Amino acid sequence: MAVLTQINLQHMKNILYSGMSLMLCIAVLTACSSSESDEAKSKEKKKKYSPTYQFGKVSQQKVGSEIQLPGEFLPFQQVSIYPKADGFVEKVLVDRGSKVHKGQVLMVLEAPETEEQLVAARSNYLKAKAMLVGSAEHYRRLVAGSRISGSVSALDLESAHAKMMADSAAAMGEQANFGALAKIKSYLVVRAPFDGVITERNVHPGALVGSGLRLSGPMLMLQQQNRLRLVVDIPETYSLGVENGKEVTFEVNAMPGKKFTGKISRRSGNMNEKFRSETVEIDVKNNDQLIRPGMFAEISMASDGTAGALSVPSSAILTSTERQYVVRVQNGLVEYVEIKPGQQSDTMTEVFGNLHVGDSIVTNPRNDLKNGTKIAMK
Repeated sequence: MAVLTQINLQHMKNILYSGMSLMLCIAVLTACSSSESDEAKSKEKKKKYSPTYQFGKVSQQKVGSEIQLPGEFLPFQQVSIYPKADGFVEKVLVDRGSKVHKGQVLMVLEAPETEEQLVAARSNYLKAKAMLVGSAEHYRRLVAGSRISGSVSALDLESAHAKMMADSAAAMGEQANFGALAKIKSYLVVRAPFDGVITERNVHPGALVGSGLRLSGPMLMLQQQNRLRLVVDIPETYSLGVENGKEVTFEVNAMPGKKFTGKISRRSGNMNEKFRSETVEIDVKNNDQLIRPGMFAEISMASDGTAGALSVPSSAILTSTERQYVVRVQNGLVEYVEIKPGQQSDTMTEVFGNLHVGDSIVTNPRNDLKNGTKIAMK
């Protein structure tokens, strides 16, 4: 009985080992078959995949788009009013926010010593003028008497003439001094140089002012606000297409939804070295004075493109870490042409480089497309 049991156990072990061996063989065969199948599929996929390229032509059509730029409103004219003569402030007839007209009196200064100097200068001028009249009359009589031979010596005649000329020079000097002091006296009345609005007032009656004194600021600040300058910096890329008279539209940030139109009135004609831009100005009528100097605006203007520039589809430009290229196809061979892009629209870009109108280019280039590769154009 014991022998029979041992035989049965041995038989079951053999069956178990045989089953495990069979399963292992099936797994190995399956893995090999799967590997061979994947490799075959990969090879088949590589054989079937071939990149499809699209082609286009280099053209000379204008690439233009609407550009938006920030701008700032400045007064058309602005002046800081400082004293031209030394004196004390007697009256201030305006204040911050006062609207004034050209020639209107803004302030009155007083300087008693100037009045005294003016009176003395006028007295000296009248005295010199009287002496000139006397010497001129004396010379005239001597000239009349010299017509009788021997009655007037030549020396007396020359001395009288010299005296008249000296008195004339003295009178002219006193007249100039009197005129200068009268001009200084006129400086004591400060007038508006143009129509505008007083935006600053820094002095009050009794204050000592003068051209030689160090003041913390101007006595008054005057701005012309019924006409403004809208100042805009145009980037270098778009500056060549900007001309005087070009129409623009703009929106004032403080008045959203309201659009204004204007024309470029003047341009600086040079590039700002720091920002690589050109400053242009747009004159804006502001009779109702809704717009204030210092406000900001968003300017919209159409770009006409760069004259003589070539253009390609934007998708045709290939960018590396340092440069940008267009892939040209000549005689079935790929050639990388380095370019510099210019203005852009939705689909087209200006390019500058060794290209010509009508050159065939790849419009969907890939980074793995090598220089000199043969390519079939369909």
